[in-house]
Amino acid sequence: MRKFFTSLSGFVLVLFLFLGNVYAQQSITVTGKVTDAASNEPLIGVSVKVKGTNQGTSTGIKGDFTIKAPSNGTLVFSYVGFKNSEVPIGGRTNIPVKLGASAQSLQEVVVVGYGTQRKLDVTGAVSQVKGEEISKQASVNPVSALQGKIAGVSITNNGTPGSAPQITIRGTGTIYGKAGVLYVVDGVWYDDINFLNPSDIESMSILKDASSSSIYGIRAANGVVLVTTNRGKKGDAVISYNGTFGFQRVTNKVKMANASEYATLINELSATPLFTDPNSLGKGTDWYDQILRNAPVTNHTLSISGGTERTTYNLSLGYLNQDGIVATNNYKRYTARLTNDFQVLKFLKVGYNVSGTGSKSNDINSSIFTQMFGAAPVVPVFNADGTYGDPATFKLGGGANYNPQATIDFFDRLTQDYRVNGNAYAELNVSKNLLFRTSVGGEFGQNEIRGYTPVYSATLAQRNDISRLDVNRAEARNWIIENTLTYKNTFGDHNITLLAGQTAQRRKMYFTDLTARNVPNSSDGDLYLRLGNANDRIVDDRGELSTTASYFGRVNYSFKDRYLLNASFRADGASQFYGGGDLWGYFPSIGAGWIISNEPFMQNQSLFSNLKLRGSWGKLGNAGVPENPTTLTITQGGGYVAFFNGAPYTGKSITTVVPQFLNWERTAGTDLGLEAGFLRDRLSVEIDYYNKKTEDAIFGVPVPSSLGLSAGEIIANQADIRNRGLEFVSTWRDKTAGGLTYSISGNFGYNQNKVISVRTGENPIYKGEVVWRTALWPQGRF
Repeated sequence: MRKFFTSLSGFVLVLFLFLGNVYAQQSITVTGKVTDAASNEPLIGVSVKVKGTNQGTSTGIKGDFTIKAPSNGTLVFSYVGFKNSEVPIGGRTNIPVKLGASAQSLQEVVVVGYGTQRKLDVTGAVSQVKGEEISKQASVNPVSALQGKIAGVSITNNGTPGSAPQITIRGTGTIYGKAGVLYVVDGVWYDDINFLNPSDIESMSILKDASSSSIYGIRAANGVVLVTTNRGKKGDAVISYNGTFGFQRVTNKVKMANASEYATLINELSATPLFTDPNSLGKGTDWYDQILRNAPVTNHTLSISGGTERTTYNLSLGYLNQDGIVATNNYKRYTARLTNDFQVLKFLKVGYNVSGTGSKSNDINSSIFTQMFGAAPVVPVFNADGTYGDPATFKLGGGANYNPQATIDFFDRLTQDYRVNGNAYAELNVSKNLLFRTSVGGEFGQNEIRGYTPVYSATLAQRNDISRLDVNRAEARNWIIENTLTYKNTFGDHNITLLAGQTAQRRKMYFTDLTARNVPNSSDGDLYLRLGNANDRIVDDRGELSTTASYFGRVNYSFKDRYLLNASFRADGASQFYGGGDLWGYFPSIGAGWIISNEPFMQNQSLFSNLKLRGSWGKLGNAGVPENPTTLTITQGGGYVAFFNGAPYTGKSITTVVPQFLNWERTAGTDLGLEAGFLRDRLSVEIDYYNKKTEDAIFGVPVPSSLGLSAGEIIANQADIRNRGLEFVSTWRDKTAGGLTYSISGNFGYNQNKVISVRTGENPIYKGEVVWRTALWPQGRF
């Protein structure tokens, strides 16, 4: 009996605990009101969720809400422009909530040169686009995805499949030098990023002003684009696929005359009418419809990423197939990218990324659009007997002297490109506040263009009697080594970051141009130079080599998140200026900022959620000039022969003129900016004024042909160019009552480009004398 009562009492205890737990988990109805902590105004559309569940609601027009939740649960409140808040229910049925404003945009991390900064701490003009925004657009090149998104940045696409878009940041400041921006992908410098799949990008930062760009001194005069690629994250393997399919088509075509209209106009212009009855010709040939087409584009990316506490990985594969709007034009690209990061020790992290790209392009004749525009609509594509319609039959000349279809059919050129690039790094935490990073990266690339012109006869003007095969091959072998030491610390209200670094680069190019005549086109399509006439083969082999050594440093300082100071300095030595210019260039910068909204006197206002004033100044350089521009070359030919004591001596002649001294193109820029957030940071505005001046711009000065020189010009530092402008960006971010998050952004940019001085009189030529230098006679005269 005792055993029975013991078991019964245990059962009752368990039942009591179970019922007590059920009671604790019982749902209750919770009401409340959410207001702005600063203004006490109700907040509409605030997301209210029960933590750990999918159950939720949102506040109404008076900021009120009603929700069922466990009496011991937790409610999570979130709203754009405000800090998230978690409130325990604790059995309460009415919960008033106040949310504090959060200038979230200022807390975002922005990628800058050799590191990252909070947007709050940035004193220069830096714009960042997340990779998720880039991948949303069906762009085959990541640069194209930036079009229209950033004020002051102009992007031009020529429409050719596989071509690199031209990006211009705040105007052009050079004439003879390279006008392209510098791309830095995971620390490695490039001239273009055609090898990148847009889906592999985590973020792109555009450094627009001199202050933010000067840390890359030697190549930063035209702006810098920093690209960070996707890396693996700790967690289970995640497999993702991204694919797009679309069409390209020509819009806003030029309205062309049909055959009847064309014949009528020709008759009016001719002394003797060429067409007896223009109206009988009808519409004729529409060369636009004949040559152009709707071109499909497909792009596929498959990736897998994941990792553990010790290692992470990311692997992606990509395939692009893009047809051109001109028939026969096609571009295919294959990409593969692998990244790994290893936490070897608590204080040591290493990693690498490597990518491979292969592409093939069936090219078109560059003159096809000119021919299509000028082709006569009275000329048929083909005659009744299958031969090509010939403009000569109609006695037409000038721009109407071509059949564009024949141009396409007999143009045979294939471009193939292969590239392998990447880098490896190691990060050593020397101490809690001191980080040493070393990285080495580079690329090996090969581009080959094979063009073949067969023997053919299409029209009177379109024929070829001797076949020709041209092979042009370029190889790039570049590497870069960088070492940086970063110190970060906080002393009370003072935050400081110090950076010191060193860089060494080597850029080497090989060029081979080969030509052979009378090369037959074999049945299987294989073409080889050796099949042509041995006496007609031409070989041109050349190369370029440049090296750079750099040292740089930067200090970032902030006080109470109100007052900001940024200063950097870089010294670059470039081999292309050796012997004829300043070997070293020095590029300082300074920037300051004031976070007005963090001042005590701004805490009780509700107009601005953030307000920031910033200004900067810096110097940049452009070393994009031809290799060895001050080295004089001479030619030796049989036309200059003299006899001394009966023995012939072949003479030498100077056919070009070079400057004695050529300096860096230097750009000094000033930027003033205002950043403001309104309506709890839902509306943000950014305004910039800039003034950028290029000093000692390089361009060619004409040389009189009477000197017997073939160059026709001498390059020199001859001009000053100014770019001055204004930029405005406004963005609205919000969330609907149903939880839909959206953003609307617009920007405006104005740039005035002007050559403000020209100094052509600084390089006169007297009495036909040319000063020159060679290895044997450093100060000789001819």
